[in-house]
Amino acid sequence: MRTRATIAAIAVAAVVLSVPAVAPASRVVTLATGTMVSATMNQTLDSGSAQVGQRFTMTVVGPYPRSDQAFAGASLAGHVTNVTPAGQGKNPELAFAIDRISLQNGAQGHPILTVQAQQTQQHNNTGNVAASALAGMLVGNWLGKAVFNSNAGGAVGAVAGALYASNKRTNVSLRQGSEVVFQAQQTVALR
Repeated sequence: MRTRATIAAIAVAAVVLSVPAVAPASRVVTLATGTMVSATMNQTLDSGSAQVGQRFTMTVVGPYPRSDQAFAGASLAGHVTNVTPAGQGKNPELAFAIDRISLQNGAQGHPILTVQAQQTQQHNNTGNVAASALAGMLVGNWLGKAVFNSNAGGAVGAVAGALYASNKRTNVSLRQGSEVVFQAQQTVALR
């Protein structure tokens, strides 16, 4: 009888060991429509050097969507969609789109996010205005005395140089570490 009991116990153990372990169902994380997502830039994008199609990444920071810690350390991957470098009378533009969100557990999704706020930085143009005013004053002074036999050329040149430089727009940057706040435009399940 002990043999039958031993054989039965071995058979039961073999069946139990041959059945694959069932992993608990992983929780599906969702990014609901209207949810705000805050992220910081992992590198700098500048309207003077960025290219359309250029890839970049961001790191999701708190407060997390619906206070869900699954978003801690998540990354956003995106690309530049439009760039206009600054120029004389031409305002700079830097536009981008987010292609994918990836959670630390490997879950991913393709959200539609629109920018609500960003820490864009305008380059400083003060030095350029001062240098152009000085150059204008020197050229104006020289022209005023040499051509028009007048002392007013320096003042006129300084004003002209300053006006020219102040009309020259400067590039904008989304610097590494800058925060951008997005809003989800549709609900996405991250799997």
